[in-house]
Amino acid sequence: MNLEHMIKPVPQKLVQGNEKISLGTLGKADFTVVVKKLSGSLSNLALDMLQNGLSKKINDCAAKGNVKITLEVSSDIPSDVKKNFDQAYSIKAENGSIALVGYGDAGLYYAVTTFLQCLKVENNEVSVPAFTLLDWPDLRTRGHFMECRYGSNLMKLSDWKSLVDDMRDMKMNQLVVALYGCWCIQYDGIISEYIYIPVKKHPELRSDVIKKYYSPEKGEWINETVRTPMADEDFFGELIAYGKTRGVEVVPLWNSYGHNSLLPRTNPGISAKDKDRKPTGHGFCLSNPDTYETLYSIFDEIITRYLAPNGITSFHIGMDEVRDEIATDTSDPFKITSPWCECDECKKFTNEEKFLNHAIKLITFLKARGMKSVYIYSDMLTRIVNPVTFKKLLEENDLLDVTVIDWWTYTNNKESLMFDTMHPELGLRSTVKPWNSYYHWDMIFDAVPNTQILTELADKEQSAEGLQSYSAWDKSCDKNHVSMADYSWNFKGTGTVEEFNDRYAHREFGARYDEARHALAIMDEVTKENVDFDKDGFFILTNTLGNVALMRSLSYYRYSYVVTGKPYPRNFPGEPVELLLEKRAVYEKQLRGIAELSAEALEIFDSISDDTRCNTHLAKRFACEVNNFLCIAKDYLALLEIYDIINTGEKSKEICDKIAGIARERKTARLSLMLRIQSVKEDFLIPSHLRNQSVFMQLFADIEAYAGTVEPSELCLDVCDLRPIASEAFYKLR
Repeated sequence: MNLEHMIKPVPQKLVQGNEKISLGTLGKADFTVVVKKLSGSLSNLALDMLQNGLSKKINDCAAKGNVKITLEVSSDIPSDVKKNFDQAYSIKAENGSIALVGYGDAGLYYAVTTFLQCLKVENNEVSVPAFTLLDWPDLRTRGHFMECRYGSNLMKLSDWKSLVDDMRDMKMNQLVVALYGCWCIQYDGIISEYIYIPVKKHPELRSDVIKKYYSPEKGEWINETVRTPMADEDFFGELIAYGKTRGVEVVPLWNSYGHNSLLPRTNPGISAKDKDRKPTGHGFCLSNPDTYETLYSIFDEIITRYLAPNGITSFHIGMDEVRDEIATDTSDPFKITSPWCECDECKKFTNEEKFLNHAIKLITFLKARGMKSVYIYSDMLTRIVNPVTFKKLLEENDLLDVTVIDWWTYTNNKESLMFDTMHPELGLRSTVKPWNSYYHWDMIFDAVPNTQILTELADKEQSAEGLQSYSAWDKSCDKNHVSMADYSWNFKGTGTVEEFNDRYAHREFGARYDEARHALAIMDEVTKENVDFDKDGFFILTNTLGNVALMRSLSYYRYSYVVTGKPYPRNFPGEPVELLLEKRAVYEKQLRGIAELSAEALEIFDSISDDTRCNTHLAKRFACEVNNFLCIAKDYLALLEIYDIINTGEKSKEICDKIAGIARERKTARLSLMLRIQSVKEDFLIPSHLRNQSVFMQLFADIEAYAGTVEPSELCLDVCDLRPIASEAFYKLR
């Protein structure tokens, strides 16, 4: 048993012996827990976690056994510990005794977490190998940012608690929850706006969740509107309190400039004004005192109701992507709106000055309210704001100590980074932000290289204090999650991306390592990122396998966006089919390769999902994802086949039956995938995942219905424009 394949994240210093220490046999414990010194609530929770974890593993409560397990919080920190001393810990399991020592409250908690990961049951005996370990994290804070978007908008308190538990198991200690954010018009002709708490002073601020999809499990269409559970039940405070019992600091994000339409739309007085002095419903008027009265009152309510009672002193103000946006006005989806106010007072300032003045005011207010860490996104420092100017203003306003720059860039290629330095020479507090396959509702992809690149930069510059992913929660992204835990805890020990992937396959699928490693490599290859982008910032098709072909160019989600020069709703699947036809020989070969690889990985994961020696739950989820890859590829191959049949010009019953048969087979395959999704994934994921899946299912149902009922002599089917035969059900999904 190799402990390096069992412990996550990968530890700093580990020496494993040849012996083992028996803690008892199933049903009969043989150990005694001895407490030397505990220092706080988290170390006391560590004691409970140890006792509960052991009793569940052995199926017996500890009495007086032969093996002594001691717990201690010590201030005698070993000289080898380099940083983050309060989270450091040691374990010595040798000569029939076990010592768990934390060099701070959190350290003992992590010691117990690691120790429980090392337990093994073999021949009814529960044991750990002899080993010594000294461990500490490279980065002080490690965790996830949960965007207020698809999936999280339906998470119940129990779902959020499961997320926290998952983080606890990886020694991740910070969860940032977006409570407010806005995007553009996508589905249903409405602006995508999200708010996860009730704001007592502004009851008009609310958002609902529209569910529209076909449920093969129930055999019926789902069409309903519900409240966001976190807002409806007002449990953000409970989540914060629960996080503290798992060593996870829960932090709010309230987007305070960019991604902002609900606040200015419902309160036109504080909205940015256009050149005609009319409210745009996008961005703020920064010369109107009411803007700050509104934001300060919301911040104050969040602090008073949720943060202060739980001792939380961190706050994220967002402020990313402050830019002109299309589709933020439902009366004119193609209108491009600016967030920069052009009223008589605001227009006196440059956009850089507007941004900086706004940021300084908000950070000043939050520091005065006791916040010790105020996070702000980095991208405006790479767009219009000079980092040196920002640093100078922070110094002048005594804000350098609380401001944390959240440096984000989401690419697996160094040449595509939005920045190549976090400016350590400026002395700014910083965190790094890779992503974790955010578009889970569309198609997951490999984000491990992105994490490696950013933590490599953090290690090189030694300026970042934490890692805070950009994400929305789906356990199918587990490999990405674990990479964040590993690289943020021990960058050098985690090694190359290949070394990480090897360790991950061993951890989760050790008994079937070779097959699992191959199937995971296929997943990464099928969603491999290339560096070609179109003018809208989307990946475009290239001559190699990549998520460029799958996620952004062929799947439906891209076509939910409003784009200048395109109809809304978009011509789907006409647009991607036309794209394929431009270089058909290349892309069709690519699709066949993707289908072949995906089918191979699907067979492997389906086999592993029945092998209880492995993580069967993850195998089922991964099988679901590669099945999605397979469906995408085969759907477009089917559309190309129908295109060829139509272009023969032949019109007969046999031709109609052939087209209907192809469509029926694809509809059935998609329904099978949808049923698999419902059997594997959590309830909060189903509406967003199945809506996009239902688009494809209904697309082929419409082709089947048309080909099955049309008079052969009247057959008129254009795969590049199926709108004439599209059903109402198809349009309602969009």
